[in-house]
Amino acid sequence: MNRILISLPLALVLLVGVGCSKKSATKNEAEKHEHGHEAGEAKETEGGHIPLEGIRGLRQMKVPEPRLEGRWVPGEAIGDEAAQALLSSPVKGIVSQLLTAPGQARAKGVTLALIQSPELAHLKAQWIAAKAKLNRTQADLAREERLFQAGAGARRDLESVRSEADTAKAEEDAARLGLEAVGLTPGDAGASYSVKTPASGSVVAWKVQPGQGVEAGQELGSFQAAQAAVVRLELSQPGPMGWNSGTESEVRQANGRTWKARLEGTPSTLTTDTRRLSYRLRFVGGPLPIPGTPVEVKVPMEKGVYLPQAALQQIDGRWGVFVVMKDEAEFRPIKRGTEVKDEVLVLEGLKPGETVVAEGAYLLKAYQQKRTQPEGEEAGHGH
Repeated sequence: MNRILISLPLALVLLVGVGCSKKSATKNEAEKHEHGHEAGEAKETEGGHIPLEGIRGLRQMKVPEPRLEGRWVPGEAIGDEAAQALLSSPVKGIVSQLLTAPGQARAKGVTLALIQSPELAHLKAQWIAAKAKLNRTQADLAREERLFQAGAGARRDLESVRSEADTAKAEEDAARLGLEAVGLTPGDAGASYSVKTPASGSVVAWKVQPGQGVEAGQELGSFQAAQAAVVRLELSQPGPMGWNSGTESEVRQANGRTWKARLEGTPSTLTTDTRRLSYRLRFVGGPLPIPGTPVEVKVPMEKGVYLPQAALQQIDGRWGVFVVMKDEAEFRPIKRGTEVKDEVLVLEGLKPGETVVAEGAYLLKAYQQKRTQPEGEEAGHGH
């Protein structure tokens, strides 16, 4: 009886031990599955290499030879600042009419606005009075000269009339110069001043309204010449290397027209709104497009290796590619350049002939990031 009582506790202890062993084995098997140690999944190796056996969705390619590439970048044909003009009235008056709306094309010499000006009317009246006096004195001078030559007139009378004629001529010159100072000839002057186009082009914007009084020299609006002299475009960082001031590039329009344009300097700062690099090229030759025309500029790129965008991955803030060696892949940082359509320029880090993962590299990135995450401490079993 005593033997039976002693054996029962011993049997219970043995059963508990076997149960714990089975649970431990089950847990180890689950951890094995969790860490991807089944067949067909990547297994972690030393040195940061990832075995490719069993990973589907990957496409490999040989690194091509470096090439010199160019890409078409959207731009806009704009008017040169030198071709812009301020519209103003040289005389004080009131805006009676604005004869054209902003953006409407007008030929050179077309009236854009009318300014009713008492000041201009006064200048014209002064010239008319001076001109009349000059005509009268010149007629008197001609009569006195005939009388003097016939011996019927006195020299003193001739000299007096000649002096009056000289004074009248000076007064007429002063009145005429007063009109010319506001850009008018005596024959064109009247009670209103015509604001005309300085060249073929259009009004950019008016700064006055009909009925508004204006001072002499006040800005009425701005004007833009009809032909665009400059192409403007923006590029993301980093800009193309070797694209220096004076370099000629091709410019094209959607309708097939093409031009040559010369680069005017390189930007040193980013634009405040888009945070990109703004470039300006001046057209070479013509006929030129009108301002606002959308165009494309062929921007020369650096000579280097071009890879599909999908091949480049960013890990821990570094751009790189997965280089394949035998049946393993390793992440290698590279120096990334600009994008050209669906490719990216690689400036440093690769050699022609090396094998890289061109498609599916994001799968290797996900695996590497998971592998480098710190593992949590295992909880005790409490046995």
